[in-house]
Amino acid sequence: VNQLVRVYVAQKRKITDGDKLAGRHGNKGVISKILPIEDMPFLEDGTPVDIILNPLGVPSRMNPGQVMEVHLGWLAS
Repeated sequence: VNQLVRVYVAQKRKITDGDKLAGRHGNKGVISKILPIEDMPFLEDGTPVDIILNPLGVPSRMNPGQVMEVHLGWLAS
């Protein structure tokens, strides 16, 4: 018997100040400020940055998985 099962695990919505975000490695944080794209920093090629995280949160929480994920993302691109 063929059956179709649909499972929705996420929903799209606009984020606002005070919303909580969590990553795959247990890192979490609260949105403190949302800036317009023209006020955000950008990479050398002009690509705008989507999110800025506190770099001190990685070693203080001993969470190297999120650093590895960034490096793997760079390798994949």
